Amino acid sequence: MHIAFALLALVLAYLIGSVPVGVLAGKLVKGVNVREVGSGRTGSTNVYRAAGPWGMGLTCLGDAIKGVVAIGIARLVAMLDAALVPDATWFNWIEPLAGIATVAGHNWSIFLKFKGGAGTVTTVGILAAMNVYVVAAVVIVGLIAMLISRMASIGSITLAVAMAPALIVAAATKLTPWAFVAFGVVAGALTLYALRPNIRRIKSGQERQLQGSR
Repeated sequence: MHIAFALLALVLAYLIGSVPVGVLAGKLVKGVNVREVGSGRTGSTNVYRAAGPWGMGLTCLGDAIKGVVAIGIARLVAMLDAALVPDATWFNWIEPLAGIATVAGHNWSIFLKFKGGAGTVTTVGILAAMNVYVVAAVVIVGLIAMLISRMASIGSITLAVAMAPALIVAAATKLTPWAFVAFGVVAGALTLYALRPNIRRIKSGQERQLQGSR
């Protein structure tokens, strides 16, 4: 029964992650299909190109909430399992697995024929639900990288790479379970995989910079 609850939490996490907030925001704010603009991704950067700051703001808010809600559901399942089976330890894995499922849903949405974004903001929401110190650290590092490079993709790449080390430190200091490190490794890898085109453009010097930069 406990495994069934855990599997349900993972399926719900994937479906929550799959909600195409960026597409909905683009249509609501500007009446445009963000998948037909720029990179075609549903993340906040491409929504900004298609629907401006309001569209980007709604997308960031919605994508972050997806992560928080998915982890909240997984945490409830873990608490239930811990109450029913006090000696069980596998429930520590429900949250990181749900986080991975949420990022996978965002990047490869079942509602968009398995296409989507890169999962950065959704990942931030997940980390915020996991531990406030970890999310603060990786967001600060990502923002610094973005401001120095003037590239949103560099910020996302840096955040993805920084997650695992930050979660290792958090686990070593007993702020989070060691199982959470798995989320940092896998979710970071999923983000880097989704950003392959950006990485190629960065290497060739063709990556777009933030508006207003030279």
